[in-house]
Amino acid sequence: MAYKFGPNEQCLKRCRRITPLLLAEGDKVVDKGVTVAVRDMPMMPMLMGWWQFTNRTAKAVVRLYDDGFSVEAAPLMRNLIGHAYAMNWLVDNGWPALRAIRAYSDEHRTKLATNVNNTWNLPDLVQVETATLAFEDEADERLHNKLLGELKNFDNLAKAYGTPEIYPVYRHHSALSHTTAYTADAFVVEKDDKLYFATEPQGADLIVERLWIPVALLQAANAISPYIEGHPMKKTIEKAMNDLGLPGEILNLKRGAVPTSFQ
Repeated sequence: MAYKFGPNEQCLKRCRRITPLLLAEGDKVVDKGVTVAVRDMPMMPMLMGWWQFTNRTAKAVVRLYDDGFSVEAAPLMRNLIGHAYAMNWLVDNGWPALRAIRAYSDEHRTKLATNVNNTWNLPDLVQVETATLAFEDEADERLHNKLLGELKNFDNLAKAYGTPEIYPVYRHHSALSHTTAYTADAFVVEKDDKLYFATEPQGADLIVERLWIPVALLQAANAISPYIEGHPMKKTIEKAMNDLGLPGEILNLKRGAVPTSFQ
């Protein structure tokens, strides 16, 4: 029987059952030792590191939800969604993407060192060594700037991969990841023209929130599994997709893909 993915109790039950299975299978792959299926794949260490970060982030989110937390998990959910996309982006763009990641990381490290040197009274200044960027030609430099823009701005990334509808989800979690009115509103209740304060967040829709966990895990696993010898997550991914009633298009995160919708 085919099930349709959507914000309902039946789908939530299936998501809560399938999410631990996806995480357990991912752990099995790593525990057995990973052999890269492609000989020359310099982005594999980054890809593997991101996969582990993604899986552990999902585990943390599940624990928070199970313990009654909701809006507090928003920064982790944003990380989960962002890294699942970034893994596919890295595979899709190869070495130029890896170069963009290094450049962006160097930018962060340089800014941090500057902040420390300007505000901390250290006996010696913090020094940061950064990689020298080399471009083959103007077209290569334009590609670098484009990829850097996608890495810095998730909206650019979502549009490049034909899924602009995912950005509002990401932006929703971003609003709860910063110091905004939304983080306060979750604990304020207005009733009969009076304001009351709650000790637990109000209005959080955990059904919708939990649905995104297995989606992100499937996208992340599908990005890396083909590059591990034996494609170890293939059967698990296919079964989970079928059990959840998810459209196959959600795994087709390729540049220029036709926009899709979960509706």
